[in-house]
Amino acid sequence: MNELERLSSNNQENYLRYLRRMTESMKVSTKGLIPIMCSDKKNILDVGCGSGVLMQAIENTNPKATITGIDLNEESINKLKKLGNNWKLHHTDLMNISKNKQVFDAIIFSSVLHEVSSYCDDLEKRFTSVPIEECFQKANELLCLDGIIILRDGLLIDKKMRNQKVYITFKNPEDVIWLYRFQKDFQGFDKLIDVDRDIKVVNKNTFIVGLTFLKEFLYTFTWGKSSYPREVKERFGILDKETWLRLLEESGFYIDTVVESREEYEKYLSPKVEITNINGNTFTYPMMSILVKAKKNKELVKY
Repeated sequence: MNELERLSSNNQENYLRYLRRMTESMKVSTKGLIPIMCSDKKNILDVGCGSGVLMQAIENTNPKATITGIDLNEESINKLKKLGNNWKLHHTDLMNISKNKQVFDAIIFSSVLHEVSSYCDDLEKRFTSVPIEECFQKANELLCLDGIIILRDGLLIDKKMRNQKVYITFKNPEDVIWLYRFQKDFQGFDKLIDVDRDIKVVNKNTFIVGLTFLKEFLYTFTWGKSSYPREVKERFGILDKETWLRLLEESGFYIDTVVESREEYEKYLSPKVEITNINGNTFTYPMMSILVKAKKNKELVKY
């Protein structure tokens, strides 16, 4: 049993809440664009299929497609099998799929690659781009010549803005503890030596923090305290836009479509926190997620 599966098994209620949240996010996030991006593909793989909501959306858009879902949570796979859909479901890892057995037209990584990096068994690779590169290379191997890769994941702050200072004010004084808990518990910055993790107190509810630190805190804080034990182990903003695109190109893909989004973080968080720039002006939330469609580069295929 992998670390992510152990976390889910130890708190099943929280895991079910997580799956419900993922299901709801299809309606209000860039995830809803994924079925459209692969609507002309016949053989589709959803990596980390979870609750199956994305596979269902793909089936609704593309009913003739053959859909395969893989997930490292065996219980999720077993529940999906009971639904009676015609999906091919496997409790396995992407790296265990043999090219000889399956070639896909589309491979989808929806909010899963940051988990691949955050829970990597090799601690030297954890929170780095290496596990993600390995997934891209494997995807290239499993795709047909006209195949596409679709990824949706978090965004790291661009280098030029990485340690810009901002104010955060908690509207509920009891929530302040979560900022300090995050500073103490979060290990995902260990491979980012230029991240300012300091917290400067302005008053009992207001603090000055670096933008990279704040953004990753907000990724975790938005899930609520019941999900904290799991979310604090993940770095959602693993890569910035430039690096996501570069790694895809280096792995044998050319970029077709790029969509950056703030999603609904501001809407969800505004009742809890107020954020302003260091000069007191209104804070504009940075882009929180990226959605990319990339095509296999035929010129780089080795015959």
